[in-house]
Amino acid sequence: MLFGNPALAAQFNPNNIISDAELEDYASLSQDTIQRFLESKGSFLSQFTEVVDGKRKPASQIIFEEAQIYEINPKVILAMLQKEQSLITDPSPSQNQLDWATGFAVCDSCSKSDPSLAPFKGFYNQVSDFAEKIRVNYLRDLKSLGQTITGWGPGRAKQTLDGFEITPSNNATAVLYTYNPYQGGSRIGANFNFWKIWNRYFVRNYPDGTLLQEQGEPGVWLLQNGKRRPFKTRAAMYSRFDASRIIQVSKNELEAYEVGPSIQFANYSLIRSPKGTVYLIVDDTIRGIASPEVFRTIGFNPEEVVDVTEEDLALYTEGEKITLASAYPTGALLQDDSTGAVFYVRDGKREGIIDRSILDNNFKNIKPSPIHPDELNKYPYIGRLKLQDGTIITSPQDSAVYVISAGTRRPVISAEAFEKLGYKWSAIVEVPQKVVDMHLLGKPLDLIITYGDKEVLGDNNIENNQ
Repeated sequence: MLFGNPALAAQFNPNNIISDAELEDYASLSQDTIQRFLESKGSFLSQFTEVVDGKRKPASQIIFEEAQIYEINPKVILAMLQKEQSLITDPSPSQNQLDWATGFAVCDSCSKSDPSLAPFKGFYNQVSDFAEKIRVNYLRDLKSLGQTITGWGPGRAKQTLDGFEITPSNNATAVLYTYNPYQGGSRIGANFNFWKIWNRYFVRNYPDGTLLQEQGEPGVWLLQNGKRRPFKTRAAMYSRFDASRIIQVSKNELEAYEVGPSIQFANYSLIRSPKGTVYLIVDDTIRGIASPEVFRTIGFNPEEVVDVTEEDLALYTEGEKITLASAYPTGALLQDDSTGAVFYVRDGKREGIIDRSILDNNFKNIKPSPIHPDELNKYPYIGRLKLQDGTIITSPQDSAVYVISAGTRRPVISAEAFEKLGYKWSAIVEVPQKVVDMHLLGKPLDLIITYGDKEVLGDNNIENNQ
């Protein structure tokens, strides 16, 4: 089953539609994944076959093989099939749609009955010629001349046929405008619709708690509540997360998430407002320290207090004040010195840690402090502590791999999906089945991500494809 981004908020940048890496990632999908994708959309192509060189081949094989031959991302072919002829979602396309699947060699004023177009007619020819044109003509010219046959190239301003001035930022965008020189918006089949289809189908959707980094850029972002929150300092990130969990993504994939509030200070930092109130940062809240006496009694260091602005404070939600009754406001690991049971106590409440794997994962290199059971029982028990969001787990009893998000376990449906989503095998933590089971089962994570049920219609009136 395929699940999508609940709040696709990326903004269309006509100068940067997809990246060069995305255009040329010919290994992005296997033939099996292409087939599953077509089936999930109810596409006629999932059952369509065509004879090629005397052998009958399914559409998924044709798409996959031509993508490999010309080293073009099969996702680009799939998006073009939808943009031009709605072939991904149409359950019963006409022969005309199949014959001119990618719109190759046909312009607005051309007649499809023109004998000179006959060599380009047919599903296989359309897919193969489209992929060949991109690799052999457009990309070759861009790499040798800096522009395509119609003058599109990175850094070169040029006007589209619908009157927009575009300056492509990369080869991939120049390729798309060469193939179809319309920006669009209202015009069906133009590059705006390609971008919408691409984002709808192929922008990977990650769960809350994931750390993302744009390829080639230093910044790291935390996904939280469907938004991406930038870390402003290294300390802010390292105080919360293990950097080995960072996943590299493209600019388009990162920009699919709306920007949320930044994370500027390390967890448990002490900050002072312009009015003189001292706060403790606890995750996404600021908790005012009730008095100087409370500050001294808890053992905070006045030299660690940082002065901040009202704008800094506005990034956080104000939580309950820290008083003398707020035991362990920064959290502590306490161990019953009679039974050996370990608990996490924060703000006067305790959560049980049912297995060593949780202790090792959530609290690396931190040893519990022994405590008498009478003292421990002063803190109300509120349940079991779960694994930190973003943790990847499996168990000896269950070969499935899960990503923890918002306290749930989201299964990754295949090894291919795991690798293509950017996860690292070395990051998987093996835990007992009881630890797996304490996290409710969430929605699966798949390699192909779709968004919503409303589809962009393809263009049956094929435009100027050079």
